[in-house]
Amino acid sequence: MIASLKIKFEHNKDIRPNSSLASVFHGVMMETINSAYAEYLHISGVHPYSQYITNEDSCVVWNIHTLDDTAAKNIIAVLNSDAFTSAKLKSKDIRLGVVSKEYSETSCEELLREYYLEDNSARYVTIRSVAPTAFKSNGRYVIFPTSKLILNSLAKRYDSFSQDSAISDELLFDYIEKQTDIVEYDLKSVKFSLEGITIPSFIGTVKLRFSGSREFICLMNMLMRYGEYSGTGIKTSLGMGAYRIINTGGLIR
Repeated sequence: MIASLKIKFEHNKDIRPNSSLASVFHGVMMETINSAYAEYLHISGVHPYSQYITNEDSCVVWNIHTLDDTAAKNIIAVLNSDAFTSAKLKSKDIRLGVVSKEYSETSCEELLREYYLEDNSARYVTIRSVAPTAFKSNGRYVIFPTSKLILNSLAKRYDSFSQDSAISDELLFDYIEKQTDIVEYDLKSVKFSLEGITIPSFIGTVKLRFSGSREFICLMNMLMRYGEYSGTGIKTSLGMGAYRIINTGGLIR
């Protein structure tokens, strides 16, 4: 199960709702959930969730997505319970009350059905980042995206948490490089602040084009949709890498 929770907090003039606030809310999450599970997440290599901050009417909106049943039970269910009514931001000595919560869920199987059986796949997909995004290659930050970086990241996350199917291998990664392109972009470089350091990153829109077989195009569309939950690139658990699909074109039949 892929679960999503959107929590809107009351307005506070001393809090600016920006993406870097996500690291503070990550601390709220770790202190709210079960301590044993929090410790497991601390030592795990790949995190089964993403989270980021958006701004709505000058209020902080906390967006949390979990990628498997265990994370949904230990994170989403706890934050969505009646017991979670406010967030204590220790570094700012401020408590924000919860105004509203919105819950939804889907599954990898439903995403596969949507794109393989219901003719929703397109040759062109445009995404807009809602949080700074960056990749790492050969130990260095990469602040300009490629289709291979975006989709390889998504494929690896999908394989880490999908219970019934695995899709990534070296042949797929090679095929992605040959059959996908960025055809339009409107990007700017930004800095993401994280616990006293700044990470070079980017925000903006990217339009991707997919070629090749119908099956491959369907798979790429499914991965792009999955990425709205998982995020792409580095530090998605700390507020980076979130995007939304804003347009598609060239539906295949």
